[in-house]
Formats: sequence, C-alpha cells, structure tokens
Amino acid sequence: MSKKKKETERAKIFEKVGLAFRNPVRVEIIKELSDAPQRPIDLSNKIGVPKQQINYHLQSLKKGGIVKVHKEKLPEPESKPKDLPDRRGVTINGLDESGEIQVSYGVELTRNGKKIANSFVKQLYLPEEEEKPTRKKGEEKIIGKEKLKEGET
Repeated sequence: MSKKKKETERAKIFEKVGLAFRNPVRVEIIKELSDAPQRPIDLSNKIGVPKQQINYHLQSLKKGGIVKVHKEKLPEPESKPKDLPDRRGVTINGLDESGEIQVSYGVELTRNGKKIANSFVKQLYLPEEEEKPTRKKGEEKIIGKEKLKEGET
C-alpha cells in the first residue's frame, strides 16, 4: 500500500473517530453496540436518554459509516414464524434464494465502527490503574537503602 493511500485511510478513520467523540451519547452508543446489535429503544433504556435523542445520534453515526441496520437470515418456519425474533421493530425483508427469511432489526457496528470501539472507546472504560505517587521537586527518592535528592543519579 502506498504512503499516500495509507494517509488517506488514516484520515478517514480519524474523521470517523471525531464524529464518534463529538458527543458523549455517541460514545455510549458505540460502547453498548460493541457487545451486540441492539434496538434503539433498548439503547435508550440502557443509556438513560430519550429514544428521539438516540435516533438522532444513530442517524449521524449511520451517515458516518459507523453503524448499520442489523440483518439476519432465519430458516423458513414450517407452520408459523416462531423462529422470528420476538421484538417490536422487526422488519421481514422476504425470502432469499435458499428459502431463508431475511429480517432486519436494531443496529450494529460496521467494520470501521468496530475498529473505533476496540481502539478508542473500550480504552475509556478500562479500570483505572492505581496512580503512582508523584514526588515534588526537592523531595528525596529512596533507591535500595540510599536516599537521593532530585537531580542526583
């Protein structure tokens, strides 16, 4: 891959990262979707913001190529659609060539969305390491049994 192509690829990723971090609600959405696809109403309940606000941010994330509609294929039911997800908002898209039912519901992360979640968002939610005590200028540092003042080696 040429250097210019790599730079262009990085620029696209940074643009998407900027879109994701523009609002803390978007970061929470990406965090929740990194585990599994979900419906907007479920995201609303988990994050604690109104569904309209979730939909607004999902539209922005969709335009940015970070999330997409979650689609599944289900085997054709023999008598009634008991295999269909028992959820509101499920859209039956029809049968494919092999006779499987195509349904869509909720949203999931795209490949770029997963990169952002793994590289940036999940890092924000790691447990914080214990902070090391910092020394003030002029304080003594103990190495073995010897005390050293700041600036000594």
